[in-house]
Amino acid sequence: MAITWASKITPIDVSTFEASIVATRTDSEDPGNPMVYHVPRASLETAADQLKVAEEIRDKHLAALAATAAIESFISAKQLALNAYLEARE
Repeated sequence: MAITWASKITPIDVSTFEASIVATRTDSEDPGNPMVYHVPRASLETAADQLKVAEEIRDKHLAALAATAAIESFISAKQLALNAYLEARE
């Protein structure tokens, strides 16, 4: 499994170091379903600013993973319960 990230920085105001960022995460095992994260407006003036943006993207990614896991857990539990009910009626 290889994970790649591609980012695109679009300047909003170069004089204030403001930009819009789109970061795309692609997994080689599922390349048709990239995960895309947006930071619509960010300052990129200092290393600390840049780290803040990277952490914001990482936080968005972790939140997306948690949401996906919660959905999968919900579906799995409900399917198991439904199957058990239906099979008990056979």
